[in-house]
Amino acid sequence: MPAMPAMPAMWRLLGACLAVQPAWQAVATEATEAAETCATGHCEPKEGASSSSGSGRQHWWPYQKGTPGRTGYSPYAMPDITKGPAWTQEAPHGDVVRSTPLIDDQKNIYVTTVAGRTYKLSGMDGKPLWSHYTGSRGSVPGVPSLWDSVMLMLTKNGFLIALDLDTGVERWEKQIVPQVAASCDCGLMTQGILVVAVMDPEPLKLWTDPNTFRWNNRILGLSLDDGSFRWSFAPKQPTYNFQGSTIHDGTFVFQDVTGGVYRMSTEGRLIWHSATPDRVSGTTAAAVIHDGRVFAVSNLGGGPQLYGTEGKGLLHVYGYEDGTFLWSQDLPYEGNQAVAVGDLVGSKSRASLVLGMGKNPWLPVYANWGMVLIPIIGFKAAKMFLLPFHWLSLSYPSLFAKKQGRSIVALDAATGNVLWYHEMEPYQRPAAMGDSELLIERYDSIAHGTNPNNDPWCLPDANAQPVIDGAGTALVPFQDGKIYAIRDENGDGKISPEEVKEHLVGAAFQASPALAPGLLAVVDCSGRLEVFRD
Repeated sequence: MPAMPAMPAMWRLLGACLAVQPAWQAVATEATEAAETCATGHCEPKEGASSSSGSGRQHWWPYQKGTPGRTGYSPYAMPDITKGPAWTQEAPHGDVVRSTPLIDDQKNIYVTTVAGRTYKLSGMDGKPLWSHYTGSRGSVPGVPSLWDSVMLMLTKNGFLIALDLDTGVERWEKQIVPQVAASCDCGLMTQGILVVAVMDPEPLKLWTDPNTFRWNNRILGLSLDDGSFRWSFAPKQPTYNFQGSTIHDGTFVFQDVTGGVYRMSTEGRLIWHSATPDRVSGTTAAAVIHDGRVFAVSNLGGGPQLYGTEGKGLLHVYGYEDGTFLWSQDLPYEGNQAVAVGDLVGSKSRASLVLGMGKNPWLPVYANWGMVLIPIIGFKAAKMFLLPFHWLSLSYPSLFAKKQGRSIVALDAATGNVLWYHEMEPYQRPAAMGDSELLIERYDSIAHGTNPNNDPWCLPDANAQPVIDGAGTALVPFQDGKIYAIRDENGDGKISPEEVKEHLVGAAFQASPALAPGLLAVVDCSGRLEVFRD
């Protein structure tokens, strides 16, 4: 899946059972052809489009978190979210979206859906400029990246595709492996190398390592020019939501699913590795580089590997050069996202960390209970029994879930001292916002073949990766469908209600916000894109 807890084999069994049954609602609207005009690279070039591959274009938000160190910091102040978006767009076909919006050097916005559709939109008014569809090459579980004049994306079936940014035409494609995991990975681009996480293609590995079917367990270095193989590395633990970070010094860092941190050369050589205190628990977080430090987040006694068990988060920090442990900070709730690093208002020009916390959401009632009932009583009987509970869970979600704590914290990046802490209203729904509501519609489109590459649920993390703008505002989207903007205006270390702004988009978020001068773009799991402008 996405940037969510890995999907056990039973989830896949459930999905297969539901997908082949007759629909119990109206058949999903037949998918239009408009979004697929570039499916085989046959887009018509736009007037004035540049095809130069050596233009050295510098984009505002070319990949998730915006900077190569994945700090999520932009020096530009963002618009007030309470004033509402300047324009919105809805991804057609009911596609799930987990990929952060990308912003090019002309402030055009790119949105890629799990089903394999990519749209280029004018940042000014949302006008569609081109679209592309991966088709039989599979879904796009991760986040594409902009590099010079191309967009690079990796499909579930292992196809690496390079799209021309101006036209949407495919420059080239290459199948690098038979399959990649469904996690929401982010490729790393540095010094002519593309670093990606994949499933180990060796047959022996497939038989001996059960995690091979769930998570990526091998890191590949590829040429940015044509996707050709450079090197391969097997981490000590599999990865989930792989997101490498670099300062373009010939090395990069990443963390595995347990929170273990690695620093490697861009030639594939391991420089150092730091294991976590708890190698059983898991996390969907990632490592971040800033000012000679590597910030990692993991869990103790919980996380996506221990289903149903809620643990506590741990922020741990290492020296960039040699991996020396520097300090750690216990967290009150699970840590399943990377930190953002930047200058917060009231922090007296000290670099600060922002981190959202909370346990990742689970499946809708219908799917969760179905995993137990379908093998026992069969699909038809389970459907008849579960459907009333599904509708009941939509009207009274709190009956089917316990309260789960969540919060946002800011810390001093050098010492780990808490600068402020904001306890949020507990989340009490059986699944992330939108997953229960859209479940049957998504299943219908998969079952009838109108959207075969889509996923039936988003199953995002508790919150998307936070970002920090140039005015010192922390922006954090959560699974309740809201984006929160927090500023400790008076610098007293306490967050009052007046210092928290919120805006409801609709569904939960896996996608981190994207920032450019005077422009903020957010997209939720349902594909609703909202763009705020000054």
